[in-house]
Amino acid sequence: MVLVGLVVALSFGHFSSGADHAAQIAESSSSAQVESTDSQEAVSESTAQPTAAQSSASPQQMYVDVKGAVKNPGVYQINGNMRVVDAIELAGGLTRSADKKQINLAQKLTDQQVIYIPLRGEIKGNRAIAAAPNQSPQAPATADSGTESGAATDAATGQSAGQGAQINLNTADKSKLQELNGIGDKKADQVIAYRQAHGQFKSIEELKDVPGFGDKTFNNLKSSICV
Repeated sequence: MVLVGLVVALSFGHFSSGADHAAQIAESSSSAQVESTDSQEAVSESTAQPTAAQSSASPQQMYVDVKGAVKNPGVYQINGNMRVVDAIELAGGLTRSADKKQINLAQKLTDQQVIYIPLRGEIKGNRAIAAAPNQSPQAPATADSGTESGAATDAATGQSAGQGAQINLNTADKSKLQELNGIGDKKADQVIAYRQAHGQFKSIEELKDVPGFGDKTFNNLKSSICV
């Protein structure tokens, strides 16, 4: 009887120890699965965040139109940190006849900007050019061989403007400008080119800054023009 009792006790102890060991293994396996799931979720979040940041930080495409005395005029893609000098380099650089003194090479570029590079002698004075977005570029100035004396001769032989009517230098088109006494096809083009490059005339005296318009020509026209 004592022997049977010992056997039963030992068997029960062995069974209890095995059950405890199995429970510990199951608990360890469950903890490992939870940790693995948490790790996978953390990895998914870490990979998703850069993607969202990259999509929000994608740069906007910007373009400028480079015209005039450059080797390869055209439309070029830029970024927001570029300057006029960079746009000129994209267009192949300046030609030998370009008037570099008239350009603000340090101006920052903007989308849809028009950059016009004038020829030497095309613009009188020292006026830095860098057209704003959507602004019309300066039309190439045509050569006018007439000096002030020639302009005075044209004024004497040209047809006079309408009686008592003043022509607005800021709104007149080419045909209207040609109604002025002594203004022909070439001089009308000069006025329009100057207006496109520098904006509206601030005063009628500014007409003297247009190539081919000296004091004599201005004195002959000042009663017929306004701004």
